[in-house]
Amino acid sequence: MTYPIIFNVLAILASAVVLGEIFEQAKIPHVVGELLSGIIVGPALLGVVNTSPELDAVSSVALFFIIFLIGLEMNTEMLRRSIPKSTLVSLTSFLIPLVPVFALAYLLFPFGSVSGFVMALAITVPSVSIVSVLVLRFKMIHTATGQIILSSVTVSDILAFLFLAVVSQSVGRTLYTVGYLGIFLAAFLAVDWLLNYSPSASRKVLARASGLLKREDVPYAMLIIAGMFMAWLMQAIGISYILGAFFAGLLVHEGLVGKKAFKKVTGTLETMNRAFFIPLFFGLAGIQVNLRGDNLFLFLALALLIAVDVASSMYLSYAAAKSLLKIREEGGPRRMAAIMGGRGSVGIIIATFSLGQGLINGTVYSLIVLATMVISLVTPFIMGRGDVVKEKERVPSGLPGP
Repeated sequence: MTYPIIFNVLAILASAVVLGEIFEQAKIPHVVGELLSGIIVGPALLGVVNTSPELDAVSSVALFFIIFLIGLEMNTEMLRRSIPKSTLVSLTSFLIPLVPVFALAYLLFPFGSVSGFVMALAITVPSVSIVSVLVLRFKMIHTATGQIILSSVTVSDILAFLFLAVVSQSVGRTLYTVGYLGIFLAAFLAVDWLLNYSPSASRKVLARASGLLKREDVPYAMLIIAGMFMAWLMQAIGISYILGAFFAGLLVHEGLVGKKAFKKVTGTLETMNRAFFIPLFFGLAGIQVNLRGDNLFLFLALALLIAVDVASSMYLSYAAAKSLLKIREEGGPRRMAAIMGGRGSVGIIIATFSLGQGLINGTVYSLIVLATMVISLVTPFIMGRGDVVKEKERVPSGLPGP
């Protein structure tokens, strides 16, 4: 074939869309089906598509738009309002479980401390995309518990990307990065305050630019350019462009650019991501998986890591919601615990970036993908079980669920 890249992209995209939709219809996160599609068409099984530098470049472009949209779906106002409670939930659902999982990864796997930490980080970090879907599915988006969950997962994901930046560099480079990151965050907060202080001025600039260029999609183009600039800035100071794209999206919200422009931008990005970038990225992630020849001990050790992560994350989140946050919504603590166990896109993003940077090898990457798929399958089951238990408790006794 004259253009093998076209065939490879279309083969991955088609299989990922179909399997992703099948899994979504079964109430299982589409990420699992998309990863599985890559495993099927990749070297692990059929060998129809193999990795290449061209496909890596396509994956990077897809990742930019995925992360940019995740940032757009959040906002700094929600983070500021919920920061004390969301930090507590991040501690119980992510930071504390990270410690025993890393210890086990370091002790059980012969890959070294850096690879062990990346493995633990990717397995324990909750995914904002998966968690957001669960919050919407269980109609919690407008509840206090739902807002705490979304704020918490945002804090956790930002911390995970920062941890990844630290472990990927030398001590000297890390100190340099931390210093410039502090300057960046201060500037980010100042810009965010100025934009929110007078959002009408920003809307006027966008409207004027659209009028001069006679194009309705100018706001979209300007936001993408801003995202690219911040991604480049993050890369320049030693942090992955991933975090820059996220912060660029985080700056933008409906009040800043206007309801019409914001709806247009998010609608376009959602369509692009849902139909193209998301299935393509996770399909490409799946073709990297190849566990042939690995011994049984690795799978047993991985099963132990998964069990420790799920048990510690959900138990601690439940205890925090019930005892510390005093959440009184019916089923709130149980649902928060189950939803915060949602793993998926962020862990795969961390694994993909780490593989490209040489922080982990193909075996570690494959184990991370396998763990993500298993946890993503377990979470909906726990959610469903929790609802059944709640109904059984409520109907006979007339008492609300815990």
